[in-house]
Amino acid sequence: MVGFWRSIYNVVPVPEWMENMRYAEELVREFLVFRGFTNTLQNFETELSTDIGKGFQVDKILDLIFSIYVPKFQIEKLVGLLNFFKQCFSTSAETIIISTLSKLEVSILRYYIIHAIQAGRKEKVVEFFGTIGNDLVQRDKDWIPWFAIPYLKNPSLDPQFRIYFSKDWFDALSLSFRNFLSEIFNGTHILQ
Repeated sequence: MVGFWRSIYNVVPVPEWMENMRYAEELVREFLVFRGFTNTLQNFETELSTDIGKGFQVDKILDLIFSIYVPKFQIEKLVGLLNFFKQCFSTSAETIIISTLSKLEVSILRYYIIHAIQAGRKEKVVEFFGTIGNDLVQRDKDWIPWFAIPYLKNPSLDPQFRIYFSKDWFDALSLSFRNFLSEIFNGTHILQ
């Protein structure tokens, strides 16, 4: 049976990005063995063997953002993940991908703020702006009014912020990000 799959595998051309992923996995293995990180190597192998899709999984990325990073107020990890995606796609010749990702990043960061307000954690909003506020304002002056949101008595009623507190807005954000990732990872635009 293995021979059958090997023959099918050899007939079907393997996309370049898959070859790059395999090469990266081998480099990680080599590094872990060289450094003597045998427990880490074992965990790496275990996670690889349970990776059903053998690649990027949109649902897992969405869960990571909307079920872990945002609810647990892990802004550094959230920004790190979004920066990772920006770096991956910055080599792409298609500026529309980068533009779309930038717009989605803004919405995800705004959702982080809204979630903190809804959870009664205004101090997390203040921390958010202390951590990345300068960078946000340098990139886009539209962030300036957002600095006032932790000090508003009821920001969900403010005309400027009301839409962000609606379930429809979050659903649209989630769906848009899902569609974007699905197109990138399952389409022809994958990390080339």
